[in-house]
Amino acid sequence: LIWPLVLCVDLLAIFLAVATSALLPILIVLVLTFVVIGGWIFRIPIELTGLPTSLFLLGCFSIFFLLVAVWACQKVLATAGLATTTRGKVFGALSDPANLAIQLPALSATLPFLLLIMVTLRLPLANPSPVFGLAVLLVILLLGMTKIFSLDLLSAVGLGSTLALEYAWHLGHFNADQAILPLAWYIGFAVLFTVFPFLFHRQFAAKTMPWATAALAAPLHFFLVYDVIRTAYPNGILGLVPALFAVPSLLGLMVLLKRTPPESPTVNAQLALFGGAALFFITLIFPIQFDREWITLGWALEGAALCWLFHRVPHPGLRLLGTALLVVAFTRLALNPAVLSYHAHSATPIFNWYLYTYGIVAICLFVAARLLAPPRNLVLDRNIQPLLYTLSAILAFLLLNIEIADYFSRPGMAALTFQFSGNFARDMSYSIAWGLFALLLLIIGIRQIVRPVRYASLGLLGVTILKLFVHDLSQLDQLYRIAAFIVVAIIAIFASFLYQRFLGLSQKQT
Repeated sequence: LIWPLVLCVDLLAIFLAVATSALLPILIVLVLTFVVIGGWIFRIPIELTGLPTSLFLLGCFSIFFLLVAVWACQKVLATAGLATTTRGKVFGALSDPANLAIQLPALSATLPFLLLIMVTLRLPLANPSPVFGLAVLLVILLLGMTKIFSLDLLSAVGLGSTLALEYAWHLGHFNADQAILPLAWYIGFAVLFTVFPFLFHRQFAAKTMPWATAALAAPLHFFLVYDVIRTAYPNGILGLVPALFAVPSLLGLMVLLKRTPPESPTVNAQLALFGGAALFFITLIFPIQFDREWITLGWALEGAALCWLFHRVPHPGLRLLGTALLVVAFTRLALNPAVLSYHAHSATPIFNWYLYTYGIVAICLFVAARLLAPPRNLVLDRNIQPLLYTLSAILAFLLLNIEIADYFSRPGMAALTFQFSGNFARDMSYSIAWGLFALLLLIIGIRQIVRPVRYASLGLLGVTILKLFVHDLSQLDQLYRIAAFIVVAIIAIFASFLYQRFLGLSQKQT
């Protein structure tokens, strides 16, 4: 008899709330009702007798309160003379009807999931179907409310609540011997949220929240699916999991490109969300399937790809994430000493893993800098193009020195080391290579009329000459000393000629 009494009290409070145009009584009875249901759930014995009844009551009251909350909010807003589409704040003051009209449905949707999580944590549910089945019913209801009443926040609330429930069960009860059922549930939830806005594309074409929920559904479910496959079905091709996850995001991106009009104010956000999700999965392929330098290469390639995508979808988040990945890739190669011990020294000089690793990342930085030319060059109100060019040049210079050190290293060495004495051929190679690199920088600086590049080339050339006088004179034999002097002198003379001829001519023209 307790539940009919609870229902009567709820109906009375709802009637008074609508009659007085106050939503706070509905909020109070909502919380009290779910507290009573929670106390009932705590009485369920460990043998799970009484669980179906409790889940049935929870489902009934959840549907009842969600429908009543949305209906009452529409009534109160209409009575107060506010449009039903008036946007309130989730964390705004309860005294504002517009805020409460958002908070009440959100709370009505969240509390049932909190009780389901409590059931999951308290009871030994080896089979998640009872709680997940009720969760699917609640999610479908939430998505329906999103479509009918344009309460876009409910789709995000449904995704967050469902994820909390899934992770609570997975971390507490997942068994690798019974992996098929939870795997099907996880994929089903991800598909449900991903497909929803596409089914009603015309209604949601000018909105962002439903598309954000759809785009994030797969990335947020990825760990659950990946952990199930990694634990229950270990294999050597786990990189296929993120590759398969990338397919729906790419298909969604293609559908949006075809169906969303270019003049839509939210088209860039929608494309950026699905494009970013697809690139997120593509990025994960490298650290999951590969290791060491391949992780760095994957991040560098994705960073350049994001900068390219920014040309097609000018969303600032793509540019920020792309440059961040490129900076991380540079850091892993330039500031990580462990990279020099990834592989033992091979017998193949020059054409080795250093060449393609450092070379590809340097090219990615250079390409990204070209793609982010003005007016696309501002990241957090800072001109990012010079930084990308600088990092590319530093990696190229590092590659030059690494190849010289690797060429003169003994075969089979576990880690590459830099030595600047004891081998006259190596010392002379460093000096000549530095001089040629400085000359190349000078040519670029003159041709592009970039003063910092010219100054950097002159600085490196000065360091090369200083090394020649201070170090090489005492280490090289007389013949090689003369050869080094001649080569560096030719480079310095040619650099001086270029600097005076072409730079002087450009100054006269200006």
